[in-house]
Order: sequence, then structure tokens, then C-alpha cells
Amino acid sequence: MNDPSGYENWTAYLLALLAGLIYAGGAIAGKKALELGRGQVRTVILSNLILSVCFIPHFFLSPGWPTLKEWITGSGLGAIFLLAQALLFRALRAGDASMVSPLMGIKSILVAFFIVILGFSHQPLSTDTWIAAGLTAVAVGLIGWPAKNSGRASAKGILLALASAAAFSLLDSMVPHFSHQTDPVRMLFCIFGSLGFLTLILLPWKEEPIFSRGNPGDNWAWRSGLLIAVQAVLMSTAIACYRVPTEVNVVYSSRGLWTLLFVAWLGSRLGLAEGSLTPWVKARRLAGCILLGICILLIA
Repeated sequence: MNDPSGYENWTAYLLALLAGLIYAGGAIAGKKALELGRGQVRTVILSNLILSVCFIPHFFLSPGWPTLKEWITGSGLGAIFLLAQALLFRALRAGDASMVSPLMGIKSILVAFFIVILGFSHQPLSTDTWIAAGLTAVAVGLIGWPAKNSGRASAKGILLALASAAAFSLLDSMVPHFSHQTDPVRMLFCIFGSLGFLTLILLPWKEEPIFSRGNPGDNWAWRSGLLIAVQAVLMSTAIACYRVPTEVNVVYSSRGLWTLLFVAWLGSRLGLAEGSLTPWVKARRLAGCILLGICILLIA
């Protein structure tokens, strides 16, 4: 990793590690809410509104008022986040959390590609990066190979998870560039403040009242929203305030391993459908997660 001895960068890595751990809990809670019949659109709206509220303090922590240019940039980045988040929850409905979360680890490799493609780095992609990209395809196969009688659902979940990872990767490659052209804290406020307003576009498609608490699934939806919001605050801070997006995503990819461990430990206790997966499927996903970790380290 760049400047591994720098205390400043290690702060970013610790934030990303903690964010990955919290994300795993949020993903499992979100999956449980969806299995209990809570609507996907409603869950996305609730999660994004909680997330937007969490960034209100950033307005008071930054000097000056946001400019029109900052609002426009923040709105564009917020729209990308909204798309990525919607794809993520759709992937969780279509596939297992222990499949989706490890697949999101491909973000680290995609961020490296986007940084070069968008011209934020003048160094060409290394041979290690291309090797990592090839091995990633093998890792995706190990993680996403369908369990018995779940072929179509698994394929859909894989495609949605990869699409979400690509959207989040595009966002993570752009945030450091634009946030360091102004105050990073103020830019985060613009991004997630805009996200709250943009999310309101989805209101006509909500399946049930946004803030309802009458169904057991509602509690899981709230837990998921709160955990996803906390990890997003940590991860966004690491991305915007420290200019090491690829390295931060390397550490953040640990969320795949955390999710696998949580499912193995708590899946049956929580009544998750994937808690009954065979040991072979769990072992294969773990092997894919480890291989993806190796791929990520190749580009670190």
C-alpha cells in the first residue's frame, strides 16, 4: 500500500476495517428484512434517509456554505450512490448475503481501473493488476456458483452485485478527486444531503409506509439502515479525507469474510434461508473470498 508507515493512512485503513465489519451486520439485517417480506424500495429509501441524516453534522463541521458547483458535483455523486445502493439491495433480494458481500470485494480492482480510465492517475495498469483481474473471474465463479436448485436466482444476484460494485467503484474513484478540490467534509455533506433529496424520487414505488414498525421485518429494516449508515459514514470519511481509495477498498473488502463468518455463526439462529447452505457451498464461497483477497493484494 502507498506509504504504509504513515499514521495518516493507517487511520483510513482502520476506518475501512471497522466499516467492513459493521457492513456485514447491516447486509445480514437487510437480507433478513427482505426475507420477512419488507419491500426492497422501502428498505432502500429508509436506509438512504437515515444515511443522509447522519451527514447533517458535516454542514456545521465545515467552513463556509456550499457553492452551486459543489451542490452540482455532490448531486451527481449522490445519484451514483443511489443507483449503487438500489442495485445492492436488489442483489440481496436475489442472492445470499454470503454471496453478495464477497463479490463486492471486486470494488478494489475496479477502483484501480476507474482511476486510470478517468485520468486521475497517469501510471498505466500494471501486470499484477491484469493478473488480478483474471483471477477475479475465477473467484467470482467460486463465490457465485449456484447452490442446488438456485441457478437463475444466483446468476441474477451475481450480475446485480457486480453492477452495484461497479457503481460504487466509480463513486469511490471520483470522490477523492472532487473532495480535495474543496473542503472534503463539505463535499460529503453535499453528496449525502443530495442523496436524501434524490431518494424521494422513489417514494411512488414504496411497498409500505417508510417508518412503520408493526412487522417483525420492520425492526430488521431499521437495524440494517442504521448499520449501513454508520459504516457509510466511516467509509466515506476514509475515501474523501485520505487519498488512498484503492488501498482503503482493499481493507474494506474484509466485509466479505465477515459476512461469511456471521452467516456460518448466526445464519441458522436468525432463521436465514442461507443458514441451511451445505458445508460444501460455504467452503467454496470461503475459498473464493480468499482468492479474491489475494487478487486485491496483488494491486495493493
